[in-house]
Order: sequence, then structure tokens, then C-alpha cells
Amino acid sequence: MKKTLRTSEIFPGRWRLPSSRPMSPVFWLPLSALLSFALTWRLFFLPMVSDEGGYAYAAQHWFDGSGSLYHDVWISRPQAIFVVYGAVIDGFGGSTAQFRFAAWLTSLVTMVCVWGLTSRWRGSREAALATVVFAILIGSPATEGFTANAEAFMALPAALSVWTLWIAFQRDWSRRWLLATGLLIGLAAQLKPSGATMLPMAIGFVAIMLPAGLHYRRHLMAGSAWVMTGLLASLAPALYHGYLVGFHDFVFAAIGYRATHQSSATSSLHHHIQALSMLSGRIWPAYLVIAAVWLIRGWSDPDQRDNRGRVPRLRPQPALGIAQLPRQLRTDDPARRLLQLWLIACLVGISMGGDWWYHYLIQIAAPFAIWLAINLSDIRKRLTPNLHLVLVVATILMLLTPYTVLARSNRAAMTNALFGHPGYADQEAVANYLRDNTAPGTPIFVAFDQAALYYLSDRPSPYRYLYDQELRAFPSAEDALIAMVEGEGRPELIVGTRQLAPFADRGLAFWEAVQRHYTLETVIRGVPIYRAKSDPALPS
Repeated sequence: MKKTLRTSEIFPGRWRLPSSRPMSPVFWLPLSALLSFALTWRLFFLPMVSDEGGYAYAAQHWFDGSGSLYHDVWISRPQAIFVVYGAVIDGFGGSTAQFRFAAWLTSLVTMVCVWGLTSRWRGSREAALATVVFAILIGSPATEGFTANAEAFMALPAALSVWTLWIAFQRDWSRRWLLATGLLIGLAAQLKPSGATMLPMAIGFVAIMLPAGLHYRRHLMAGSAWVMTGLLASLAPALYHGYLVGFHDFVFAAIGYRATHQSSATSSLHHHIQALSMLSGRIWPAYLVIAAVWLIRGWSDPDQRDNRGRVPRLRPQPALGIAQLPRQLRTDDPARRLLQLWLIACLVGISMGGDWWYHYLIQIAAPFAIWLAINLSDIRKRLTPNLHLVLVVATILMLLTPYTVLARSNRAAMTNALFGHPGYADQEAVANYLRDNTAPGTPIFVAFDQAALYYLSDRPSPYRYLYDQELRAFPSAEDALIAMVEGEGRPELIVGTRQLAPFADRGLAFWEAVQRHYTLETVIRGVPIYRAKSDPALPS
């Protein structure tokens, strides 16, 4: 795009406030990595969660050719997360700990981005604090940060897209760096669809920070076009693969299913309130930290108080036209504005699914760590050194609170405390039984969730939907499962996971069909396993 005024002439150095005591990343990055590993390595060996199991199962069958992605192997995700899981399976073996270690290594690269962005925006002192905070957050039990969920992998290209966008801004909206921003956003969206929220973040930053002038709209269109070009180039391999497997099936699995059956728009208000209440119960230490920072900063900032020491209330501002918004939002601290847009993009991404699962918060760890470090630095200027040290230490201790689960006596106790899932603690024993008592390739059905059992037992599912939410979304699912049980090609074993069926009758009709065609073979730690009768006419 055509250059106008140089960025350095418009914002002369305001985005970087160097620290008085430079700190070296050669020391702080390894220290933060060591802290993160010390906090999380024991959690790597906890049982595989359902999302990890589904990703691993889909990747395994896609890569070995035993399944067709988005057909008999169906997961509502684009392909990139399965590529990552497939690479871990092919390269390392694919154990639960190996998937989580790969996610942790990815987070270490994201940590480098946290250091790089914070040091450029504010200085090395703030960068050191941000990396320590990030090291605590990326493995936090409160957000299941130690798991190999898609958010852990998506956070890296998302953070890199912020970095490339910042470089593009510094270099007078360089086309090359805007293109790179779009490429990285496309990769983030392929790892986790909520990564697409980085696209309006990038275009919004361009719109806000472009200098006003006669050719503003033309420059905005040009900058947006380069970002979009990078995005489309990044999506091209996924779209081509989708064309090969069936474009309609690919689009429905990657986008359509979530938009029409499992999103914030399709969830009830009661569901949102209940899910947010559960989420708040896990992340209350972060709430306290945010509240403390806001209150202390507002009270200690003399520019925000009136002559009686009171913080004035915000007054409503007149409505602005769309054409006036960029000018009104423009700032002489572009780094703070970009960070704000990044945080907003993450919050929108977290809310997209409508479920408010704990691990959704993994994607906001990087911008939150930077935000917290910057704000603690701003507070330092208005507090005594001792009070500021107490505040920083208290903040770190509060963020470490979820790690008290490590004090549990054993692995099963930690599992129950973290997941509250009746089957996670016993799934390895169940998977071992399934593997030892069936021939390879024998179909099994896990009723009605816990997809990790398919992967851990290395046995295929005869039904393509692996999760109870998917069964709930499709009204014909119960009839299809009953027909599966009553048909000649019924699965050899059915595992009851002690979870209620996601059907109106709570699975009564399904379990009646199971009783007609299966016998109870054994119970593994409270988990019933049924084997198909050789002659369906035999009594139960």
C-alpha cells in the first residue's frame, strides 16, 4: 500500500518506555520455563481428557488411512489440530504425556512472544514479570492449561500475528508484514476456530492507527486486503482438502455445526449463567487480581481523582458516527490500544462456543500476562517500593492458588479434584481391558462420551459422533444408536460411562435395546462393559 507519513513521525517513541534496570531474556526466559515445568510436569501424567482423546482418535485414523475425516471420523474442527496430533503420534508415539509436552513446548515459544512484545512496548523489567506470570498461567489447573487442548497450540500463531502486525505498524504498514499477519491468523483459525477473532483485531488496529487524511479509506482497504490475502493463502490447503473429501461435509464440520448447534447464539440464557458460574468458581483468584489492580491504580492515579480524592464516575459520551470512530479511538499509545484489541479478541473467542469450558481461557493467557505486568509497572510509580513488592508477591501467590491441587495425596485424588468426571480416573484400566479382550479393529461403543477410550484402547467407534453434545444436537441420534445396537453389524462391546444419556428419555430406549442384545460381561472399577450375544434370541 502507498506510504503516507512515517509511523515514527506520528508516534515518536511513545510505545516504548525503557526500564531503568535492563533485564536479560537469557536469564528470565529459561527461569520462567523452568518454573512452568516444575509446576506442571506431574499434571502431564493425569488421564487424557475428552477433547485430547477426540483429537488423537481422529488424527490416528486419518493418518493411517483407516478413516475418512468428516465422514466416519467426525470432529467439529478444521484440519490443523489433527495435523499437530498426527505429528506427535508419528514422531513420538502419542501418549497423553507426549501430547501435553508438545503443547507445553509450543507455549514456551509463545512465552518468547510475550517477552518480545512486552519488552518492545514497555521494557525488559515488565517483560520479565510478564513471562513469569505467563509461566504460571499456561499450566494452571484452573483452566486445564496443562492439557493439549487446541487453545494451547492456537495461542502461538495468534501471538505471532500481533507481533507481525506491530512490525507492520512500525514499518509504515509494510505489505509483507500485513501479509504475514493474515497467514498467522489463518493458521490460528485452523487450529481453533475462535482464532478467527484475531482478524477483526488486526483490521481494527489498521483502521484506528492509520493517519487520517484524504486517502484514508483507500489505505484502509489496501491494508485490509493484504491481511485478507494472507488469511486466504493460509486457508488454501485446508479448503483444497475439504474439496477432496466433500466441501459440504467439511464446511459443516469446521464451521456449520458450531454455528447452528453449539455456540453462544444457540445456548440458552440459563446455560450461560450456569456455565459462567462454574467458570468463575475456578478462576476467582484472577478476578481478585484484576479487581485489586484496577482499584489500586484508580485510587493512586492523581490524574483520575478530583480535589477531594474521589474517583469520578464515567459520564456517557455522545454517540459517534462510524466514520468518526477511528479518529476518536486513535491514541498516542498504540501499544496499549493493540493490547486492548487483543484482549477483546480473546474474550470474544472465549464466548463463541457458548460452553465456557475452563480450557477456553488458555487463549487469553498471553495478553493477560502482558496487561498485568504493564499495570503493575504503572502502579509501581505511585506506591512505595515495599508496598509495590508486596502487591507483586501477593499477585503471584494468588495466581498460584490453583496449583494447591498438587498437594493431593495421589493421582486419582488430583484427577477427581480437577475434572469432576466419574470416568477419568478409571479410563486407563477400562482401556486396558478393552484392548486385552478384543481383537484389533473390533468396534466398540462408549455410551455416551469419553472419546479418549477409543484412542487409548485402539478400537474404532461404529458411530461417527463421539461426544454427548453432538448426540444431543441431532434429534435422530438416539434412533440411529438403537438401530446400530439392533443391526447385524452391532459393536462387539458397549461401555457404560455412568453418564446420563443426552436424550429426552435419558437413554431408556437405548439401554432397553442393549439388554435385548447384550450381556453384562464385567464391571471395571464401577464401569459396566457389555458384550454382544452370539445369538440375540438368548435371554439376558
